[in-house]
Amino acid sequence: MRWADFLAERSARRWLRGVAGRLGPGWHALTADPALWRAVDRHEAAVADAVRCEQDMVPRQEPVSRLVLLAGHAHDVWTEAARAGWQPPLDGASWNEREWTGLRLLACLRLAAAEPHGPKLPRAAEAARVRSAGTGEQVNNRPELFG
Repeated sequence: MRWADFLAERSARRWLRGVAGRLGPGWHALTADPALWRAVDRHEAAVADAVRCEQDMVPRQEPVSRLVLLAGHAHDVWTEAARAGWQPPLDGASWNEREWTGLRLLACLRLAAAEPHGPKLPRAAEAARVRSAGTGEQVNNRPELFG
């Protein structure tokens, strides 16, 4: 890996870790509501498709890693939402299937964490991997995303 690639990935990881920390209530909401996991799974599929299309269709002199593309997608989502006045919901009750931006960002973060040298997710995200209390439903039906 060249130094520019190293710096790009380092910057991507750092930015993604900052975003992951600001989405703490979303991670907690995932532990309580398996329906949110299904919504995040749908977002993950859409993000994966968007990144794949960008890799295939955007010509670059130098290729960039999937981690950098995921961070770029998340940054674009965050920037556009912030321009429209969006802020991450501060309480778990505000996280529902209509919270498009927050769920999209959680999906980006989960995909990025699965990449080689991807960012480590916060403890709240790790806690969200356990079974939802009382439902018996596995809330993380894609364990390969966490390694």
